[in-house]
Amino acid sequence: MQFNIPQFIDVEDRIVGPLTFKQLLYLGSAGVLIFFIWYFFKLWVFVIVGIPIGTIAIALAFLKINGRPFIVFLSSFFSYLRKPKMYVWRKDDQG
Repeated sequence: MQFNIPQFIDVEDRIVGPLTFKQLLYLGSAGVLIFFIWYFFKLWVFVIVGIPIGTIAIALAFLKINGRPFIVFLSSFFSYLRKPKMYVWRKDDQG
């Protein structure tokens, strides 16, 4: 008896073109935020605030570090910064 085994279960579904839902959410929310900054503030505020927002959104949507999404890297980085660091060295007397 043969059974069909699902393959590629770790690949996310594409919603719009080549973009997954998460990518679309990151880029869409950043686009709306950048639009409001463009509409309500002056050009210099838009340049100073909008470019970093766009860069972070693009990194969240497309960048992978060691095969892991950038959001996982950011959460690991901030958890490392938040946790206390204690290094204990014990000399082994059996050697």
